[in-house]
Amino acid sequence: MASVGPITLYREKSVIHRFANQALHGAEAPAFVLRSNRLTMEISAQSHSDTVVVRGHTIASTMRMAGLVAERFTRDPELFRPDNPYPPDWDALWTRMLSAYERTFNSNIWVSVHVGGDTVFTTKDSPPILAIERMAQGADLDERTVRDATRDLFGTATDTDIVAQHDSQTAVVVTPFSNYLRAAILERKEGRTGSFSISVHHTPTRKVTPHEVLFFAADLIESYNLRQFLDRVPGKETTYATAPEHLQEHIAAAVSRRNELVQFIDGFETANKVQYRPERPVL
Repeated sequence: MASVGPITLYREKSVIHRFANQALHGAEAPAFVLRSNRLTMEISAQSHSDTVVVRGHTIASTMRMAGLVAERFTRDPELFRPDNPYPPDWDALWTRMLSAYERTFNSNIWVSVHVGGDTVFTTKDSPPILAIERMAQGADLDERTVRDATRDLFGTATDTDIVAQHDSQTAVVVTPFSNYLRAAILERKEGRTGSFSISVHHTPTRKVTPHEVLFFAADLIESYNLRQFLDRVPGKETTYATAPEHLQEHIAAAVSRRNELVQFIDGFETANKVQYRPERPVL
């Protein structure tokens, strides 16, 4: 029987500095800066277990891609075996998952999927990401791993030539319990951080799956972020009628997408027993 979890998503920032001829020229600008969301997910079946890493540009898209992986693995525990005769078309699945709003107003959106250090799917050509995940093999990242993984990208650089800085903040944790699945979510608003959690309960006739909770939490997070965006737009007191003309199309699309997400959320809450702590966020 296939199982998925626990699941943790981190907001991460990795900065690599390379120092060359420091005595003459001083420190150079960062060789690269990598910002992404990094989700780790344990998957196991009767014969094997793996750690899946999903990276992405936004939290919601990262969680939805992880949801696709979890759903496919639950259906086919041999999903990532080398001899699997029916590998999924990840590119098609990712494309269908993207909303019209994301395609239009977030053209830089990207994801990648890594299993045991191997890159299974990516929409972004990023040698640093591939090198880091190949070395980490699903483990949590630290400055030494980032430095050692990217050293070869700089030719003959030595340990003293490379300095890595790595910051990580836990943003979402999905934990399975016997009677329910819980997602704890960190929220950021106006420079402050808070948190809330959702618990989705099993019923006597049906168990809630990890991918359902991932998709639901992604909808909550995206809806919450869109509300924050709309709250910052000038003219909200007059239903955005006085907002700058160049923002009108974006605002209309954001309102439409938010309404769509709220419908999804309401439908999920109607079909399932969902508990919020301390309370349901304003969407």
